[in-house]
Amino acid sequence: MNEPFRPRSAAAVLVLVHQVPVEGMRVLLIQRSETVKTHRGQVAFPGGGIETEDEGNPVIAALRECHEEVGIASDSIQVIRSLPPLPTLTSGFFVHAVLAEWKDASEPLMKLDPIEVAHAEWVSIQQLLQTKRFENGFPVFDWLGHDGQNRKVWGLTAIIFDLLFRSDAESL
Repeated sequence: MNEPFRPRSAAAVLVLVHQVPVEGMRVLLIQRSETVKTHRGQVAFPGGGIETEDEGNPVIAALRECHEEVGIASDSIQVIRSLPPLPTLTSGFFVHAVLAEWKDASEPLMKLDPIEVAHAEWVSIQQLLQTKRFENGFPVFDWLGHDGQNRKVWGLTAIIFDLLFRSDAESL
């Protein structure tokens, strides 16, 4: 008999977008370092576990994690909306995705925490959408990073991206 999914804990990710005059809307993606406990080397949105200091609030957790991982201050971010929590089947988290926009006209300077983040980059949403394909029934997206490496967005990150941008890309 199948056991029901029981989440181990809650996490939050910040899906941070930024409008660029020529390129259009971009989204911040990170590649997790090889030293983190879970999802080593995977492409993701900034985020992590909801901690006691977050008072159970996924928005506070997502903003805090973004600041810790890439150095972007929360006072420069406008929260748009949140998705209902989604389960990760591999690590047992319920992940709350928080969609937000960088409010400043210039691109934010990032200061990566090398313990948690190996790479971070603003990626064109339209370019990602053009690479969409399915593997094992799930969406996958690709892009060539500024450092020349091919990267793949898959798993829950790709599912969140697809849920948010397959219909909302034009309205952001």
